[in-house]
Amino acid sequence: MSRKEKKHSLLKTVAVTAAAGAAAYGGVSYYIFRETFDTESSSYYARIPWDRSPNQERNDQWFASSVRDEDYIESFDGLKLHALRITNHPEHHKYVMVIHGYHSSASGMMDYLYRFDQMGYNVFAPDMRACGLSQGRYTGFGWPEHYDIISWMNYLIRLDPEAEIALFGVSAGAAAVMYTVGDYLPANVKLAVEDCGFSDLREIIASQVKKMSEYVPGEPFMRGVDFCVSQALHYSMYDVSIRRQLSQARIPMLFVHGEADTLIPVSMAYECYYACESEKEILVVENAGHCESCQAEEYDAKLKEFFEKHGM
Repeated sequence: MSRKEKKHSLLKTVAVTAAAGAAAYGGVSYYIFRETFDTESSSYYARIPWDRSPNQERNDQWFASSVRDEDYIESFDGLKLHALRITNHPEHHKYVMVIHGYHSSASGMMDYLYRFDQMGYNVFAPDMRACGLSQGRYTGFGWPEHYDIISWMNYLIRLDPEAEIALFGVSAGAAAVMYTVGDYLPANVKLAVEDCGFSDLREIIASQVKKMSEYVPGEPFMRGVDFCVSQALHYSMYDVSIRRQLSQARIPMLFVHGEADTLIPVSMAYECYYACESEKEILVVENAGHCESCQAEEYDAKLKEFFEKHGM
């Protein structure tokens, strides 16, 4: 074989290898995106157990006797969104807007709705896009959802111009709340609480990929996943920042996290806390895992203290 033929053969091998590598990279990136963001195609999403609350009977009785309405709006990108509004306390205009986490819905937050109702608040619980009775295919882990939260705020204020609103979010819902507080908010919004939210979505996805597959590191694929996100959800994980949003916050914030959280490490709670530029407090619950802080005795007392301190 001549030198020219050898060179041509080498270039062909390199090209084929590069093409195969690019195809493999794209395939793995799309698989991660699909399993994480696409609620219709994700086998992981379908496997998540929908456990009944141990308080289900109590919640059902309370819900059946509550004054409730079903509300609908259209999102900025044309999705029909649903929310549950419970107004057992018409003597005042105080509302807690409860934002659920990944794979959940308004109906999956009944323990929290009951909790805030018993504290004396009206509650407003949206189904985030692609969840519950709201339309959509993709979960956005907080960024597109935070625009939906702002739309729901405006809707609630139109219903009740005297409304005083506290934001409360769990996990991915907590991320949505933290994105929200960095935008311009109506004066009706008095405070916000985030429970076990993350500070960086890419870190969480990459760490979960690494946990699920000992052979596939997550971080190298984040650019490929982000390309899929930009095509389907029209934002980039590299452009949006919870910490930047928190640096623009102007309402009081309470950060809550379980010290034993293995899904979202407690270090992220401190990152969010220190990034926040508004008045702030933090509660770290010992021996509590992800979404388990609410089981601690001090949880309700801290919420009530924080709400009352800021006029709610």
